[in-house]
Amino acid sequence: MNNKKDSSVYKKSMSLIILLAVVSVVLLIYFTGIQNKKRNNVSKDFVSVSTENELFVDDDQILTTYEEYQLMFGGNELKEEDFIINNFLIIPLKYNSCGAKDLLPTDYKIKGNKIDITVKYEAKCGVCAPETYYYLLKIDKDITKLKSNIEYEAINEIDCPTDVAWKPIIYLYPKEKTDVSVKLLNSDNLITTYPKYNDLWNVTAYPDGKLLDKKTNRELYGLYWEGKNHTATMKNDGFVVAGEDTISFLEDKLKVLGLTEREADEFIIFWLPKLEENKYNYIRFETVEEINTYMPLEISPKPDTVIRILMDYKPLDKKINVKEQILTTPKRNGFTVVEWGGSLIQ
Repeated sequence: MNNKKDSSVYKKSMSLIILLAVVSVVLLIYFTGIQNKKRNNVSKDFVSVSTENELFVDDDQILTTYEEYQLMFGGNELKEEDFIINNFLIIPLKYNSCGAKDLLPTDYKIKGNKIDITVKYEAKCGVCAPETYYYLLKIDKDITKLKSNIEYEAINEIDCPTDVAWKPIIYLYPKEKTDVSVKLLNSDNLITTYPKYNDLWNVTAYPDGKLLDKKTNRELYGLYWEGKNHTATMKNDGFVVAGEDTISFLEDKLKVLGLTEREADEFIIFWLPKLEENKYNYIRFETVEEINTYMPLEISPKPDTVIRILMDYKPLDKKINVKEQILTTPKRNGFTVVEWGGSLIQ
C-alpha cells in the first residue's frame, strides 16, 4: 500500500513540476515577446531627419504641425497624417565622428513633464569637430512641453592614448585667393589627419577662410591633425579655473590670444564639455616655442602672422595656487595663419 501511495505522490509531484516548467517557458516567451515588441516600438518612435545646416533649435522644442516640420527640415521622413495623433520632440545629438560611431537613441522614459533619453554608441579613439544629428521622437498629441535629459552610453570599453595633442585645426586667411602648401615637419607623430596628409597639404585659400583641397576639390574650413608623443606637464604658471567658470574664462583668454569670435566659438564648443564637468581645471597655454618644438609648421607662401594655441589642462578636485600665466596679444596683419588644439595632462 505504501509503495502505491508513494508512487502516486511521486507522479503528482512530477506532473506539477512539468506543469510549472511549461508555464515558466510560456511566460518567458510571452514576456520576451513583450520586451521585443516594446524595443521595436521604441526604435520606431525615433525618426532620423537629415539637414545640411546647423539648426537653431529651442530647448526641448516640440513640433505640433506638419508645416513646422517642413519649415525646419523640409524632408520627406514624415507625412502630414503623422501629425494627426502625434507631436514630435526634436532631439539634437552632438556627434564626434572621430570619437564615436553608430550613434543611436535606443530608449526613453516620460514621467510627468520630464523625459530621459538613452543614446548608445560605439566608442573610438580620436577627437574632431562635433556635428549635430537630429532625431524626432514621436510623442502623444496632448504633450506640448517636456524637459529632456539625454544620457550617452558607450556600448564598448576602449583604451585610448593619453599623450595626444587633440584637435589641432589650422585656418588660413590670405589677403587674396592664394595657392598654399602646408607641411607638418614632425609627421612621424601624426595619428589622424583630415584631409589625408601625404607629405603636405595643397589648398587654394580664400580671404574669408574657405579652403579648396587641390587633390579632391573638396571645400574645407580648416586643416585637421592629431599627434602622439606629446607630453604635457604642469608648470609653475597657468590658471586654476572652476568648471562652472569655463565659458567666461575661455571667452576672455582666447580674445587675448588673438582668436576671432568664430574661432573662439569653435574652440569653446569643443573643449567646454571636457572642462565644465570638472570641479576645477589647471589650464596653461603652451608657448609658441614649445608648440614649434613638438610640431614645426612650414607654410608657403610664408604667412605674415602665425597664431598657434595649444591648451594643456588637468582636472582638479580642489583649488591650488599657481602663478598666473602672462599672455600676449598678437597683431593679425597680412596673410594670417591660426591654429588651436589642446592636450590632457596625466
